[in-house]
Amino acid sequence: MKSIKTTLAAMLIGCAATPALATEVSDTLVIEDVNRVKIETQDTVQRIVISGAKDDADFHYVQRISIPDTNAVRRSIRSVRDFNRISVSKNGKTGKWDASFHFNLGLNAMLNTPEGYNFKVWPSIEFGLGISHNWRPFGKMNEWSIGYGVNWRHFHLGKDTYLGEDANRYMVPTAYGPGETDTRSSINVFSLQVPVIYTHYFDNKRDWSIALGAIVNWNVYGSSNRSYTLNEEEYDVSYDSLGQMPFTFDGILKIGTPWIPTLYCKYSPSKFFRNSRGPKMHTLSFGICF
Repeated sequence: MKSIKTTLAAMLIGCAATPALATEVSDTLVIEDVNRVKIETQDTVQRIVISGAKDDADFHYVQRISIPDTNAVRRSIRSVRDFNRISVSKNGKTGKWDASFHFNLGLNAMLNTPEGYNFKVWPSIEFGLGISHNWRPFGKMNEWSIGYGVNWRHFHLGKDTYLGEDANRYMVPTAYGPGETDTRSSINVFSLQVPVIYTHYFDNKRDWSIALGAIVNWNVYGSSNRSYTLNEEEYDVSYDSLGQMPFTFDGILKIGTPWIPTLYCKYSPSKFFRNSRGPKMHTLSFGICF
């Protein structure tokens, strides 16, 4: 690791100094085990700062170079492990991009349901996976994120009915047949997601936070499922044409604390079913995310 830092520092200094010293015979400066290299460019002056060196944590080296490039760009590399998190400053405005992985697990509820649509919160479960690209243009306390992910939602119904199609393909509560026991029914939706979220952190350790945003869902698959036992035989039946809206969006609120995983709550003002396929119900989800 230290040899890589040494090579990196020498390359940066050599590249930065080339325009100014192209017509002169330059000396070679070797600084071993560099801790930090910072290059700042403003107007036509570039400033190179090296902090820390082999056996000397207080080592400090500064060099100013005149260059014709007028673009004010600064890059700060603390170690080779931070290559994917390079801070960039241009025209006086700083910004930092990085990526993070997310996992959420929660419960679902169906709101505004007509009589007979008997959805249960437990065991209506959802889980999701995603990656977000995070931007902090004015320090680490405020963060804007956009990402992509997948989400699976399971909505559990009571034992007396399941959702089936009537003659017009409208999803309605349907009673089980005579002799059918051990009944279970649910609907399931698989979605591709694009979340856009703003997060504010209240402390330097980023332990306390609140986030608000929206999630666009592309509901690529939906099904209505039921299982039962009849004459000591077990049956599983699935309808793969649920009639869900192809695109919906959720409003999301997240609260972060240092003691437990981040809490989230999502509500969708969008209708769950298409107009011709089901009533105007809305979804609510809540749980934890990492």
